[in-house]
Amino acid sequence: MFLSAGLFFYSTNQGQALTTEALRQSELSDHPKKIPNFRFVDSNDQETSLDEITKNDRRVLIVDFVYTRCQTVCVALGTSFQNLQETVLKKGLQNQIGLLSISFDPEHDDAQALKRYQQRFRMDARVWQVLSLKEPKDRQNLLDTFGIMVIPAPLDEYEHNAAFHIFKNNYLYQIIDINQPEKALEAALSLREGLSQ
Repeated sequence: MFLSAGLFFYSTNQGQALTTEALRQSELSDHPKKIPNFRFVDSNDQETSLDEITKNDRRVLIVDFVYTRCQTVCVALGTSFQNLQETVLKKGLQNQIGLLSISFDPEHDDAQALKRYQQRFRMDARVWQVLSLKEPKDRQNLLDTFGIMVIPAPLDEYEHNAAFHIFKNNYLYQIIDINQPEKALEAALSLREGLSQ
């Protein structure tokens, strides 16, 4: 009994996390996670990487993970990002906060698919962009690094977890629940203020 209790206590990060999402969040609270330099393509079929994004974009990024054929959770994420985009523009925060959607489905999400996704959610390039992995071989590493669980589903789709990832200078600082977009924006602004001091 004591062994079981000890294993539960250890596996839930000393009892602080009872779900995978909560565990992902609590692991970052004290130690931001360095993210490798993944390579991507954009809707113009131009290559870029996290290093290049970090070098050229000094904003705090709110990142989500999608695949453009998704008709379930990605639609909710896209709608939340639409609302965040509107808030960012309305408050004049586009030079401080950016939105980045990353597709984990490079076999289907080429430049044309990304362009359709942009149009579908009326992305404003000043705030929000979508990228797809350049190399399919990097897919599992990307998913593992960010803690994204993807399970094949019928009709060539996927089931996957979703959240807002607060990212700056190649580090993942915080993960916010999908149903808390306002908190994600607050976290991004707070991080920017903290790093600028």
